[in-house]
Amino acid sequence: MKKKLLIIVPLLLLTGTVVYQTTSALFSDTERTEDSTFTAGTLDMNVDGDNGVAFENIVVSNIGVDGVVNGTKTWVINNTGSVPGNLSFSMLQVRNYENACNEPEALVDTTCADPGLGEGELGVAVTTLVSLNQGLEFLPVVTSDLATASEGAYASQWNASPNAGEAVTIPAGGSVQVKMDWLTNPSSYGNEIQSDSLDFDLQFDLVQVLPV
Repeated sequence: MKKKLLIIVPLLLLTGTVVYQTTSALFSDTERTEDSTFTAGTLDMNVDGDNGVAFENIVVSNIGVDGVVNGTKTWVINNTGSVPGNLSFSMLQVRNYENACNEPEALVDTTCADPGLGEGELGVAVTTLVSLNQGLEFLPVVTSDLATASEGAYASQWNASPNAGEAVTIPAGGSVQVKMDWLTNPSSYGNEIQSDSLDFDLQFDLVQVLPV
């Protein structure tokens, strides 16, 4: 009997140790935030105060009638949003029309037999200069004519110009000016542009500036 008691006592001590370890705990603390919120900023642009609609266009008719063969148009581009944006510029839907031929034009214009879209020569005779003012002066960005084939030159020159491209950042609440000068040089055309006309669309895009 004495031997059995000597064996039982260590077992009871071991059991007591196990119970103590499983009921103890480490120190702990919990904190949390409340009402965490993410809100998207805004990027909105207007041109000369017009927002969401076509802005003022350029209309030139009867070139040469009053002796005026050049002109200019300036647009104010406003960033009315809350985040900065990079400005881009493009020329779209450049269309030259023949509008039939009278006798003097028919003598020099071989396309008069098939008048219509893309047949007019007026655009080749009109030279344009697009420039940008971000500070004290206008800096040249694009030089081209208004031939249908030259449509893509406006966006490509804008993007490649050190005075434009991604360098044109309009901060929230800021603005820049874009100007287009046009010139029709009397020495560059003849009867081939009689009655010809052209139209085109200009487009400005503002894209959010991403952090580096």
